[in-house]
Amino acid sequence: MKRFIIIIAALLFLLAGCNNPADKPNGSVGDPAKSGQEEQGNSEPADKGFVFEANGVTIAMHDETEPILARLGEPVGYFEAESCALPGLEKIYAYGGFEIRTYELNGVDYVLSVIFLDDSVSTKEGVYLYADVDEVVKTYGDNYTEESNLYKYTKGQSELLFVIEDGKVASIEYAALIQE
Repeated sequence: MKRFIIIIAALLFLLAGCNNPADKPNGSVGDPAKSGQEEQGNSEPADKGFVFEANGVTIAMHDETEPILARLGEPVGYFEAESCALPGLEKIYAYGGFEIRTYELNGVDYVLSVIFLDDSVSTKEGVYLYADVDEVVKTYGDNYTEESNLYKYTKGQSELLFVIEDGKVASIEYAALIQE
């Protein structure tokens, strides 16, 4: 039953992005070159917002996907379709416990979101599916917006989204912010 709830929540996130692109000026995504990935004077990457780590690979929203996929290895599943919200293809790469969704810009794929599929993975800070909502607030603070059991944290060009059901985390998603 829990897996069914997670799948439904993931589909709702996908469908939420399928509104009319005309609702967004230029139907555009943030420019990856201006999304917090610029190098600072000390060669340290600028704040990329929320990042997910899997198997020693750091995944930030708006990062180019090719190097990430090369380091993660062969996905257990793959799907692509015309994006209903953005120009080009949306690609979904499934790995153990999570999936990466991409968007295409000028022929290059970038990370649009990372969605947790089960509790075998956790956020960098240690929050996982089925954790208590109190753990989320303790870990990330009370600077969130809440809409219909969705706790939304924003940092840089990304959001960290938690769907809460019966006081437990039912869904976790890292999402790229779309520039309006």
